[in-house]
Amino acid sequence: MKRRLNILCLLVVLVLGYSVFDALYQFSEGFFTGIKIATSSHDKNQILSNPAMNMKMLALVPDDFATFSDSVYNEKTKTYVPALYDQLIVSVKTKPNLWEMLGSGLAGLFELIFAIISVVFFVKLIISINKSDIFNWKNVRRLRFLGGALILSFFCSVISICITNSELSEALSIPGYSLHLSELLSVLTLVLGIVSLLVGEVFAIGLRLQEEQDLTI
Repeated sequence: MKRRLNILCLLVVLVLGYSVFDALYQFSEGFFTGIKIATSSHDKNQILSNPAMNMKMLALVPDDFATFSDSVYNEKTKTYVPALYDQLIVSVKTKPNLWEMLGSGLAGLFELIFAIISVVFFVKLIISINKSDIFNWKNVRRLRFLGGALILSFFCSVISICITNSELSEALSIPGYSLHLSELLSVLTLVLGIVSLLVGEVFAIGLRLQEEQDLTI
C-alpha cells in the first residue's frame, strides 16, 4: 500500500512541478531577456525600440471558424495552407499607466512566491507521508497552506493576464479575431489548490471523529 501511495505522490509531484516550472520558466525568460537587451546596448532609445521589450502573449478566438482568412507556409509542399491563429506572441507598444505596471509586476512576483511556497509545503507533506505519519493536524495545516498558495498563485496569474489583455485591447485589433482570456490561464493550478483544500478538510473531519471517539471511550 505504501508503494502505491508513493507512486501517487510522485505523480502529483510531477504535475505540481510542471505547473511551478512553467511559471518559473516564463518569469526567468522575461527577466533574462530584459537584462540581455539592456546590457547589449547603452542607448536608451535603442533598448526601448527592441521588439522583445514589448513582447506580449495573447490568445485569439476566430469570429468565424468556417472562414480561414490566414495562412502559413508549408515547407513540405512549398505552398501556403489555410490557418486560424490560436495563440500568438506579438511585439506591441502599449501605454500602461503606473497602476497597471505596478499591478502587473506585483502579480507576477506574488505568483512566483506562492508557487514556491506551495512546493515547500508539498515536499513537507510528502516527507511526512513517507514516514507513515499521515493523519495528524500538521498535515491538515500543510494541505490548507498548499491549497491556499496554489489558489492565490492562480488568481495572481489571472490579474496579470487581465492587465495585459486590457493594455492590448487598447493598442491591438486583429481582423477576424477576438482576444480570449481563458486560453492563457492554467486551470490546473486552481484544480490542484481546490483538491488540496478538499483533502485537508477530509483529514480534519477524520481527525475530529477520531478525537470524539477517543473521548467517548
